[in-house]
Parts: sequence; structure tokens; C-alpha cells
Amino acid sequence: MGQKNIPVDAHTYEMLKSLKHPSESFRELILRLIRSQGDRVLRHFGSWELDDEELDAIRESLDHGWSGWDK
Repeated sequence: MGQKNIPVDAHTYEMLKSLKHPSESFRELILRLIRSQGDRVLRHFGSWELDDEELDAIRESLDHGWSGWDK
């Protein structure tokens, strides 16, 4: 498997460094973060069964809320 470089600014680097365990590489840190955070979001995809009536109500609510931003 090849390697790729991901440029980050100094602030981002310091944030990552503060999350890194002493014996952990940055590669291991990134994998740990992806596994712990990514699964939390992905497991909820498709979990809400909407019927057409609920979807219409959500769209109407959003349309109403966003209508004020045009002014």
C-alpha cells in the first residue's frame, strides 16, 4: 500500500498531536479517530423510516424557515 501526504496547518497539527497517545503514530491516530467517529454517524443512515406525509411536513417546515433568508 502506498503513502499519501495530507497537508495540515500548524493549528491542526497541534490539535492532532494533543489527541495522539505517546506510543501512537499519526497514522494510527487518524485510523482510531475515523473508526470511533465515523461509525457513530454511519450506523444511523437509513434508520428513520419516513412516509410521504412526514417527508412533506419536513419539506414545508424547511421551506418556511428558509423563506425568511431571502429578504
